[in-house]
Amino acid sequence: MADRNRHVLVLGAGPGGLACAHKLVEYGYKVTVLEKESFVGGLSRTLIRGDFRFDFGGHRWFTKNKSLHDWFLRLMEGQLVEVERISRILFNGKYFDYPISIKNVLQTAGLWTSFLCVIDYGLNTLSMALKKRKIETMEDAFVSQFGRRLFDMFFRRYSEKVWGRPCSQMSSDWVSQRSKGLSIWTALTNALLKPKDKKAKTLIETFVYPRWGYQEIPETMRRVIEKAGNRVVTSAFVKKVDVSDPSKVVVTYDKDGKSETVTGDYVVSTVPLTSFLTYALEPKPPQAVLDAAKSLEFRSVITVNLMLDTPQMTKDTWIYCHDEGLGFARLHEPRNWSPDMAPKGKSSVVLEYFCTKGDEVWNKPEAEMVEWGKRDLCRLGFVKPEQILGGFTERAANAYPVYSLGYLDKLKRMRDHIEQLDRVAIVGRGGTFRYNNADHSIEMGLVTAQMINGEVTKAAVLDINTDLEYHEKDMVEAGLKDGELVRPTVTGGAAKS
Repeated sequence: MADRNRHVLVLGAGPGGLACAHKLVEYGYKVTVLEKESFVGGLSRTLIRGDFRFDFGGHRWFTKNKSLHDWFLRLMEGQLVEVERISRILFNGKYFDYPISIKNVLQTAGLWTSFLCVIDYGLNTLSMALKKRKIETMEDAFVSQFGRRLFDMFFRRYSEKVWGRPCSQMSSDWVSQRSKGLSIWTALTNALLKPKDKKAKTLIETFVYPRWGYQEIPETMRRVIEKAGNRVVTSAFVKKVDVSDPSKVVVTYDKDGKSETVTGDYVVSTVPLTSFLTYALEPKPPQAVLDAAKSLEFRSVITVNLMLDTPQMTKDTWIYCHDEGLGFARLHEPRNWSPDMAPKGKSSVVLEYFCTKGDEVWNKPEAEMVEWGKRDLCRLGFVKPEQILGGFTERAANAYPVYSLGYLDKLKRMRDHIEQLDRVAIVGRGGTFRYNNADHSIEMGLVTAQMINGEVTKAAVLDINTDLEYHEKDMVEAGLKDGELVRPTVTGGAAKS
């Protein structure tokens, strides 16, 4: 067992960093969390305007790890609602269910189009088997799972909106992480062999959600950490992480215009890995590691958050918008996740515009982005201009690690350097340059705490979220017992009475 008198420094107060600190506090360690923003939660932020609440993009909680789910239920006891998931794809003015339903495709696209999709999938599968083609790009992976026709219908446009480049220039790893095992075959078996037992669901249909917004999760962890006498320091910009002394770690940060230092025995970083290596870590990594870090990039996102004078705009939790004429790629309506996210009789919507920091979209002023969002939303016919009460934007520069071709070799070089540092660990989506959901990052944080406590190795941390299977496949609802969820429950976008 490790020495619990040690002081651990955690850089970043997102879900992963706070989960690590939370677990270390449970063990009895001293912890200091340094967060550059004035708030905790990172991308899991809830924005408040009057009586309206907006998550920065839609975040739902789900995990196939029962022990993690039980931990979450204990953490958030009394704060959760259960939500029925309704997600759709908007393609050429028509709505399709997501995950893809064969019955819905037949009804919406028509029998002939559906027949062509199935034949195309079969021919493509046969061709790949005969030619033994390697799957290297995002396009290869999607086509192998769905055929080219469905790829063009449901995946190409959206993916290219999100990543800002052709699918032929992206690694297949993203598809393996996000949709491996989801295919026409999965959709068929799910439709034809759907189990009668409602608790055994092959594609998750419900999820739990904090009734006041997703930021309640990091805020709850923060309260536990501070109640135990530890510090969560916000508006603290980390400038240097000095690991030159093998017996300690010294972190220098700016706070309120002053430079401060804190010394610890271990550092856990959720800082974007590229930035951590290039500007913060001392001694500087070898040039090959720096070159690798400088060559990788993150995709950015701007949310346009609109207040609406309508009780409900849609029934959906998400709508993935593939139409090329729309600027945003996805929308969600917060009140469909929890009625408490909007005042009675009103609603709201969050539109996600993907971009790269410094490009034309990123540089648009807030007023222009809000007007763009209004035009896009009205074009869909959900609301009229006079029903939009106002809006604002929020931005994140390092939202999505870009899995460009060849990224994995560069990432390995970077992680190998971290691996040899005895007093350094990396956690989270940005910290590990891995497309994590919040549950993955939280699990990483908890396992990192176990590693510091001598229970597991570093390898156990980076094994999280590496299963090459669709992350909702064979999801079993575990640990949801009567009385553990707060009512009212949201179903189909409407609260049960």
